[in-house]
Amino acid sequence: MRLIMIAAIFFGLGNMLQAQVTTVTLTGKVTNDKTQLTIPMAKVSTYTEGGFRGVLCDTSGKYKMDGLKPGTYTVYAKSTGFDTLIVMGVEVAPDALTFVDMKLTSGNMLKAIPIVYVPPVVDKNMPRIRISTEYIEQSPNIRNPLALLSNYSSEIQMPEGSNQVIIRGSRPGDAVYYIDGIKMTDMGSVPGVSISGVEAYTGGIPAKYGDTTGGVVSLETKSYFDLYNAWLAGQ
Repeated sequence: MRLIMIAAIFFGLGNMLQAQVTTVTLTGKVTNDKTQLTIPMAKVSTYTEGGFRGVLCDTSGKYKMDGLKPGTYTVYAKSTGFDTLIVMGVEVAPDALTFVDMKLTSGNMLKAIPIVYVPPVVDKNMPRIRISTEYIEQSPNIRNPLALLSNYSSEIQMPEGSNQVIIRGSRPGDAVYYIDGIKMTDMGSVPGVSISGVEAYTGGIPAKYGDTTGGVVSLETKSYFDLYNAWLAGQ
C-alpha cells in the first residue's frame, strides 16, 4: 500500500511540473527597411537550451517560431543580398504571443555595374592580298586560284606540282583554305567563271579563321544573280 501511495505522489508531482512548463510562440514579419516591402523566405533564428532553432518566412514575409520557453533571446534575421540583423534582449513572455518585426538593410548589396560594349578594334590595314574579278577574268590562270595568287604576289609561292601555297615562308600545308566561308583542305578545281574574288591574309589573321600562322586563302564564288547579270551583259 505504501508503494502505491508513493507512486501516486510522484505521478501527481510529474503532472504538476509538466503543467508548469509552458511553451510560447515568437512571430512577426521581415521587411526591407528602404522599401518597406516584405522579404519572402528570409531566415529567422535563435539559440535555445536545446540548441539552434531556425524558421523560414512564408511568401508574405511572415515567420512563426513555436515551442520556445519563456525567457530572453537573441534573434537573428537574414536573407540573400541583405545584412544580417541581430536583435538582442527579446523577452518572450508566457501565455502570450511575442511579436518581433525585423527590418533588413541592403547597404552591403552588390551594386549593379554598368557594362559598356566596346566593339573590337579591326585593323583595316591587315596584310591582305585581294584579287578582283576583273583580274581573274583576264588571267591565264583563271582555272587555278592558287596559281593566280602566286603570280599576283611575291609573298605567295606555289611549288611546282603542288596544290598548296606557301605564304611568307611558312611550311607547306600550313595555309588554311576557305571557299564561301567553308574550310577546305585545298582549293581544288573551281571554274574561273564562277569566282567572284580571291584574297589571302599574309599576317594579322582575323580571329574568325581560327588559330593558324600559315596564312589564309579565302575564295568567294559568284551568286546566281552575278551569273545571271553576266549572262545578260553578254547578250
